Amino acid sequence: MALKGLDIFKLTPKTNCKDCGNPTCMAFAMKVASGAIPIEKCPHMSEAALATLSEATAPPMKSYKVGDHALGGETVLSRHEKTLVSKTLYAVNVCDHMDEAKQDAVLAGIPAVDYERISERMYVEMVHLNHHADKSAGDYVALVNKAKALGRPLVLSCTDVETAKAAAEAAAGVPFILNGATADNYADMSAIAQSAKVLLGVRASSLEELHAVVEKLEAAGNKNLILDVSACTIKDAYANAVQVRRAALKDGDRTFGYPSFVNVGRLAKGDAHLEAALLSLFTCKYGSIVACSEMTYAKALPLYGLRQNIFTDPQKPMKVTPGIYPINGADENSPCCLTVDFALTYFLVSGELERSKVPVNLLITDASGMSVLTAWAAGKFSSSSIKKFMDEFDIANKIKSRALIIPGKVAVMKGEIQDKLPEYSVIVGPTEAVQLVKYLRDEEWKKSYVDKSAAKPAEGQAAAEPAAPAKPVIPAPPIVVTGPYMIDDKPVAYKGHDPASQTFVTIGERIHCISPAIRRAMDSYDEGPILKRAAEQIAAGATYLDVNIGPAESNGPELMQWAVQLLQQNFNNVPLALDTANQKAIEAGIKVYNRTNGKPIVNSADAGSRIGNIDLAAANDAIVIALCSADGIAKDNEERMMHCHNMLERGLSHGMSSDDLWFDPLFLVIKGMQDKQMDVLNAIKAFSDEGLKSTGGLSNNSNGMPKHIRPIMDSAMVAMAMMQGLTSAIVNPCDLRLMETIKSCDIIKNHNLYADSYLEI
Repeated sequence: MALKGLDIFKLTPKTNCKDCGNPTCMAFAMKVASGAIPIEKCPHMSEAALATLSEATAPPMKSYKVGDHALGGETVLSRHEKTLVSKTLYAVNVCDHMDEAKQDAVLAGIPAVDYERISERMYVEMVHLNHHADKSAGDYVALVNKAKALGRPLVLSCTDVETAKAAAEAAAGVPFILNGATADNYADMSAIAQSAKVLLGVRASSLEELHAVVEKLEAAGNKNLILDVSACTIKDAYANAVQVRRAALKDGDRTFGYPSFVNVGRLAKGDAHLEAALLSLFTCKYGSIVACSEMTYAKALPLYGLRQNIFTDPQKPMKVTPGIYPINGADENSPCCLTVDFALTYFLVSGELERSKVPVNLLITDASGMSVLTAWAAGKFSSSSIKKFMDEFDIANKIKSRALIIPGKVAVMKGEIQDKLPEYSVIVGPTEAVQLVKYLRDEEWKKSYVDKSAAKPAEGQAAAEPAAPAKPVIPAPPIVVTGPYMIDDKPVAYKGHDPASQTFVTIGERIHCISPAIRRAMDSYDEGPILKRAAEQIAAGATYLDVNIGPAESNGPELMQWAVQLLQQNFNNVPLALDTANQKAIEAGIKVYNRTNGKPIVNSADAGSRIGNIDLAAANDAIVIALCSADGIAKDNEERMMHCHNMLERGLSHGMSSDDLWFDPLFLVIKGMQDKQMDVLNAIKAFSDEGLKSTGGLSNNSNGMPKHIRPIMDSAMVAMAMMQGLTSAIVNPCDLRLMETIKSCDIIKNHNLYADSYLEI
């Protein structure tokens, strides 16, 4: 099975000698588990331990390449446990008992299904050639020669030794699998397969017999195998596929640790609807290669979509390849629509563009698979990233049109993009994809288009319309302190927090630029909405306030300084978490930050592209939230802990106290990732066991749930997390149920003294 970091740690000397270049033996073990460094890096590891580890690291299922296609290599039964590695491959059956016309028709139909979905080619990867006992070797060889012309890997199903030998010789030049080893002929078939250096398919009348044949082949030195789990009935074939996979991955039976082959064409017996169902069934459970009688678009469209979903890493967002996507026959003179690489966004936008029938060039930028607003708030979809994309893909030379339509949800970016791309007319499009059809058909975009190449108006443009100036940067106004902010005629003031206290730290999340009201307030330096949100959270008992200004490329430092001073001067120096992808803005905010009630928090760093924020926090004596990820969600707790130790090492090397690194396991959405919630809780326990502080966006777990359900789930999660050692969370403090739960847990954990009035906020 996959090697675990804790298992490696048990075999280390546990001296923390640092001779391997790592601060602790645990950090070393985590890096070995992830493949970052070899086990030999430890000079004190015993030979016995090395031998044990070598055996333990052997994969449970062998992996192979057949042409350009991968087989095997699986480590889990379910994609949500980690991820599935090698996607199911599809083959079409052709038999030598068919007449030549039928053979030609089936072979000719194989290339008919060939399309692209989310940057992945969807087509029939293999051809399955079945030999009928009544047919001669010459008939089968002739079929092999026909199939070779398609240039696709072949599966040669044949149990007759002499015919198999002739077919293997005929198939030379293309990748193929020889499928036909049985209890009676395995030695001869193995010799043919080994001579041709190809995989050997093994079949039997029962699993017991299959196991015995594989053992004999392994003993003879052939471990390049694939298991034919096809049977006479659907029930038996399904049972075989599941039992073989479970035996290998769960029971550690390496005799069954090979990819599998299933012929659903034979099981369906000519029923096209049943065959389609069986294709889906064995894609899920657990066919490495699945053969069918034919592949049509009616079968392919849902089937390949299913396969893509199953074999996509659930911890990574589905993305499309950045670039230019011409829609409706668009050419170099067609306008451009800009959006992000999140697959769902692409499908929604491209679908509506196609429905408009208007030629448009869809420009897809790299936003790490995030949606438009999320990418903008995280700094992944900014004027700088758009400028970089336009330059890298040489858009200006490939497309003559200078009309650039941006999503309406990020209208605030127009001025910044215009500054970076002065030769373009940046146009704010609709806020919703469904509005694109009318927008384009009615040529509404032309009303805002300014021809940058000539003084005269462009065709279709109103003659009197002047060129729109770039959005001016509004200077921050002086901070006004009007006295105590009042809620229900009661003054709101921050009451303070003892950093040495063990009580739970709540970081209020509601001053966030994704909120339209907050975004508008930040754009215009409007104090009212920001002070209102701050007062509500402080009155509800928030320890810190998170201030998320988004990327704020044009005025980040100025905006952050204004927000910090506004909040601290009006609320008794309330401590703040400075949340932005703009490092200069964080530095500017720290310069004017008052530390009376606590250090500033830098939100956030990770073990990937944002690890430099740890250096920033260290240089400014700040706390940093350290996400246990590296440009993507960690697959499991081994990876989480590896990232944790990497960031801990980075912070300590810069003189930080471990108490100033708050580790975030990344709370995951329950809807769709329910089986990952205990992993998150166990990660929190691991942080706690090592004496580390932890935090995270707790409300992420209830995203997508009905509004009335979210407080229930958030409260349950925070209670369970606190009992595992969670020391802080980014939450909505105005959720009374949640705050009552947090206060109750603090009492139970003896972090706060009980009083009958403790729930009074």
